[in-house]
Amino acid sequence: MNYGTFYPTDSFWHRRDPRIKLLIVILNAMITIYENSLGWQLFFLLLNFILFIQARLPFVRAWKTVYSFRWLVILTFLANLFTAGGSMLQVVILSLLYLLRIVNLLVISSWLLATTEPLTIIKGFELFFHPLRRWIPVGDVAMILGLSFSFFPLLIEESREITMAQRARGVSFEGKWWRRLTGLLAMVIPLFITSFRRSLEVAQAMEARGFVPGKERGSLHELRWDSGDTWILVLILFAILIWVVVHAGYRPLT
Repeated sequence: MNYGTFYPTDSFWHRRDPRIKLLIVILNAMITIYENSLGWQLFFLLLNFILFIQARLPFVRAWKTVYSFRWLVILTFLANLFTAGGSMLQVVILSLLYLLRIVNLLVISSWLLATTEPLTIIKGFELFFHPLRRWIPVGDVAMILGLSFSFFPLLIEESREITMAQRARGVSFEGKWWRRLTGLLAMVIPLFITSFRRSLEVAQAMEARGFVPGKERGSLHELRWDSGDTWILVLILFAILIWVVVHAGYRPLT
């Protein structure tokens, strides 16, 4: 199973318009990055897991997503632990704050990819940022974003296959640092060549189908905004209002 792919099931969030899910992810990411309170970060982590439950997604998907970026999470925690100034308690709180921030971003992105098909994300992204089309090539950016979503789980699967093939040839990925570096190069170089070849194949396929950058295109997925999306939007605006009111009189520990 590729943990960055769409998870087909019938849930409330699977039936929602991708624009409302993009709005949730964007606001969640903005507030997560802005918020410097450990309590708020834990609250958003709980909220993200509630979204997982409502979408009927297995928690192993969130765990696998975080585990895939374990070195980024660990290095971020250690970097803040050994470089931040202040008392020991403040340093630990700051390190946990950055750790939870990355975990929240990974979990909410996994939720979006699991509840929304890549082509639907492309269409929703294009319509969401449609008012900015005079200054930004929204259609092309949406296409690039959608292709990235499609290729990410495929690259993970190919990296696993290359790693297994290199192990069968006697390449070691464990031991001393120079052995690990050699094994990493033996995996990264074939993966780069494979990715470059696949990108050329996709470019040729798009040209054969008459793709023209910047030109208006139709879509297989016609999005429909229903009353459920409207109620979610109202709840989002109400939640933002509460957060602003609470945050206006709140001063985090420094």
